[in-house]
Amino acid sequence: MKSDPLLFQFFSDLPNTFFRLVGRSDEDAKLYQLKAIEYKSTSVRLDGVFLPKKPDAGPAYLWETQFYHSEKFYANLWTKIGRFLEHGDPSQEWIAVAIYPTRAIEQKNLSPYRSLLNSDQFIPIYLDELPAAKADEFEFGILELITAKPQEALVKAKAMVPRVQASKRPLTYRQMLIQFIETVIVHQFPEWTNEEIETMLQVTDVRQTRVFKDAHAEGREEGREEGREEGIEEGRERERVNVARKLLEKGLSIADIAETTGLTQAQIRKLSKKPRK
Repeated sequence: MKSDPLLFQFFSDLPNTFFRLVGRSDEDAKLYQLKAIEYKSTSVRLDGVFLPKKPDAGPAYLWETQFYHSEKFYANLWTKIGRFLEHGDPSQEWIAVAIYPTRAIEQKNLSPYRSLLNSDQFIPIYLDELPAAKADEFEFGILELITAKPQEALVKAKAMVPRVQASKRPLTYRQMLIQFIETVIVHQFPEWTNEEIETMLQVTDVRQTRVFKDAHAEGREEGREEGREEGIEEGRERERVNVARKLLEKGLSIADIAETTGLTQAQIRKLSKKPRK
């Protein structure tokens, strides 16, 4: 999955998460501003830089994400640090942060870069080695979703959403967290539509999804045609049955279909076993 823009947006909206990763406090995050810096003349781009708003706030943090193996990663990082100092303030204190999903993809030849890697100006972060996120540590839970395999990420996301919704965080903050959860699953399952992901995660009323609307429109039309022959009440019942059949074909759960159509779960189970005429 493409991690650079995702993590930039994540740290932009939730900067306290980055500062916890590097051993600083949530309050310290307020002393910094995040920027994406690109030197067009040399085609050098930094994934992200947290710049101190005031000189005494601390060093600048130059961070790079690396989600694939490259034996040139640290050479490129050295180049980017040099460009940052050359085109900015050469007296600026700095710390470089490398973010990996796992230690296994880090380049093997580290010896030429040991002066940087062994210094206090470098922090490597291996996301899969972070302590397991607690139930209410949603920000770190989202980082776990980024590094998880798709099916594992989906299971974790489905478990996390109701916890976020039930938390006492401000509404706008909860909405932002859920949006990030959705975004990660979009990256994990690029073939899915947003509506299908929202349905899988149960983050919206299923009646607002495209899956339901399409099935409902088809079911209503069939129900109207048959209703003209069977009578109004019979037609309404037939409409609900047709909608339920369409939703079964779309793969929605029996519980969701029962809630949206008004049929009982027992009726829907019978429909799932009964071949359509």
